[in-house]
Amino acid sequence: MNIRVVRNWLNTIFIIGAAVGMYIYYKGDTVVGIYIILASMIIKFTESALRMLKK
Repeated sequence: MNIRVVRNWLNTIFIIGAAVGMYIYYKGDTVVGIYIILASMIIKFTESALRMLKK
């Protein structure tokens, strides 16, 4: 699998996770929303690391 495809999937997961986390943060439990946003940020950091390693 191409690294660009993996990065695109990780970005998609990050965007969806961040949106869900923000929704839960504002409409439901704030602690659960923060955990979801933090998990999404870890995925984004992984994608960024892949981008830096490629260069």
